[in-house]
Amino acid sequence: MSNCTIELIDPPLAEKVCRLITATLPEWFGIPEANERYAKGMLERISFAASVNNDYVGLVTLEFFHPNNGNIYWIAVKKNHHGKNIGTALIKAVEDYCHEHSCHSLTVETLSPKQNDKNYLKTYRFYEKLGFKPLFEMHAYGPENLMVYMQKLLGTKR
Repeated sequence: MSNCTIELIDPPLAEKVCRLITATLPEWFGIPEANERYAKGMLERISFAASVNNDYVGLVTLEFFHPNNGNIYWIAVKKNHHGKNIGTALIKAVEDYCHEHSCHSLTVETLSPKQNDKNYLKTYRFYEKLGFKPLFEMHAYGPENLMVYMQKLLGTKR
């Protein structure tokens, strides 16, 4: 992760970065309508971007539906930067932000491993590695997509 910086960015820039990163990851973001919804959703949420050599290579966006919990609305890292701990650094930034805002947990939704999608299995394992535990599964977007909701308890900042 050499030369990677993480910064809080404003919503219009987050929308632009989301669109740029989404275009590099058709295996994860292959539904144009959903991609548009995500991009527009950046305008109402908190986003952190990862940059390497002045190029935005990762983005995580948070929302706060419930007191004391941050929810990851969207996260992605450009494919040619996978495996370089950029996603981990983005999650760390989000955890720090949540601690500063009195959140005790962080949640995320992803495709269930029961779907056997090789790309989303990587996503699920990424969250597991970072301490997220599955809470429940449900068909939130129709019968063909079983989603899993995961949570990480943040505890107290030392």
